[in-house]
Amino acid sequence: MLEAFYATERGSLEDATINGSFDLHPDLVWIDLIAPTQEEQQWVLDAYEQNLPTLKSLEDISSSARFYRDDDGVLHISTYFLTKNKNFHVDDETEDFENRLAATVQTVAFILTKERLITMRGEKLVAFRAFRARARRNDYDMDYKDPVWILLSLLEAKLDELADILEDIHKDLERYSTEVLNNHHREQILDLDDMITRLAHQEDMLGKAQLCLIDLRRVLTFLARPRALGSHIYDADIRELSEDVRSLIEHNAFLFQKVRFLLDTTSGFINTEQNDTIRRFSILPSMLAPPMLIASVYGMNTDELPFAHGTLSFITVSVLIVLSFVLPTIYFRWKKWI
Repeated sequence: MLEAFYATERGSLEDATINGSFDLHPDLVWIDLIAPTQEEQQWVLDAYEQNLPTLKSLEDISSSARFYRDDDGVLHISTYFLTKNKNFHVDDETEDFENRLAATVQTVAFILTKERLITMRGEKLVAFRAFRARARRNDYDMDYKDPVWILLSLLEAKLDELADILEDIHKDLERYSTEVLNNHHREQILDLDDMITRLAHQEDMLGKAQLCLIDLRRVLTFLARPRALGSHIYDADIRELSEDVRSLIEHNAFLFQKVRFLLDTTSGFINTEQNDTIRRFSILPSMLAPPMLIASVYGMNTDELPFAHGTLSFITVSVLIVLSFVLPTIYFRWKKWI
């Protein structure tokens, strides 16, 4: 899919209809390719003489390949975007937590020239959709005739998406804390096992968010270099974005610690429940041993035992067996062992 945009007189972005390379006129300031076909990539090459990378080549993580300025002064940036599955209802008790917490990291290529910005990605992203909606209304109050502002606004939309994801994770962890610490009962050991699965997914999500935040910090560091954008008018915005990234990285680290605390606490509760179960099974033989001993002794075929004959003897031995079971039971309950 190929989508193109031009800047209006009031500075907002509007869609342009593209049916071939002949529609890619010089006034377009943003060309957005989503899993483009060979034909669509050829349109860009024919219209702007700009080669595009393959989606597979975008996975190269070396700094020299991800951020550089070529001999023609074209800026090439490849950065990670995190997208979280938002098709869920928090209050649904039957929700699939694995799907709800699923997230994917995608690499997006930015090719910035003096006239326009070209972006290339594998599939649709929430951050891009949010930016386009704001750009149509010009909520950022920017002149998008300059493609650098489109690039910085997209990076800001990426940062906003990461902030929303971290906020959702924080809310989930607060809810998990209540479940683990306030609603813990002995019969809930299976729920605790499920809680560990949820926390493991949250930790995976935080790891992906950390990857995207560190990658964004590298992008902003690169753009802050004097030779990158060739102008100082963007410095204040880049510094502001960098400060926001730093604060989110710190918040992400705090959430990591909270997840580890909940994991350790949940594991401790599970170990406690398992130890209690083993203790109960250990106490049971101690409770049964005295009556079994008495029954075994009086079950021997001998006349030498006291109370071995008569109705009164049977009642007496039965009372001894019952007392030998009841008294240890009372003692164990007094000790709160059972």
